[in-house]
Amino acid sequence: MLQCKDIRSGYGHLPVLHGVDLEVSAGEVVAVLGRNGVGKTTLLKTLAGALALRSGRLDLDGEDVSRLVAHRRARAGIAHVPQGRGIFGRLTVEENLTVGTRAAGSRARKTVLDEVFSFFPVLRDRRGETAGNFSGGQQQQLAIARALCGAPKVLLLDEPSEGIQPNIVHEIGALIPKLAQQYGIAVLLVEQNLDLVAHAATRCLFMDKGRIVHAVPTSALSDENLLKNLLAL
Repeated sequence: MLQCKDIRSGYGHLPVLHGVDLEVSAGEVVAVLGRNGVGKTTLLKTLAGALALRSGRLDLDGEDVSRLVAHRRARAGIAHVPQGRGIFGRLTVEENLTVGTRAAGSRARKTVLDEVFSFFPVLRDRRGETAGNFSGGQQQQLAIARALCGAPKVLLLDEPSEGIQPNIVHEIGALIPKLAQQYGIAVLLVEQNLDLVAHAATRCLFMDKGRIVHAVPTSALSDENLLKNLLAL
């Protein structure tokens, strides 16, 4: 389980998060929604350790990881797929995935790669090709696969549908809950594509001005008045 209590962070002298509380259980997919600029990406960066935690507490399976730097959080089990994917374009698919296995500790690299390839057959078929030549959707699949190579307990996904073709968005929406349930991964998903959220998440948290202001089951996304009020749709 991922548990955050009164999380605060920001950039330089600019505070962005003003006391975020949330929990994501093993096997659960929780979506974070909100207007642009409310702190969604900042939240994921803070949880991953890319931004320093100014105050508050972050627990992973009951252990305080608040003061761990990013690479130690990755080894503890927090994997982050950032907006823009962050793959190594000059490396092959297999080289990108091998980088991801460094967080898996003692698990055999081949075992980890075989498991990941079973979910992403296109990557297995193109494992020797340079990642920079892939389409946006294929690069997104690679970014998620690389995160899974670290055998994470928590997966942080920032806008996985951004700039990719609809058929792959559908595939990712179906894959996320499958991965969460099969491996017991807690998934925190920042996403603006409500169709993907509806297929992938079990509940939704709405952010505004650096705080969680509303929580609803995913079924509530059919309430147009709610969406108008919280997302200005």
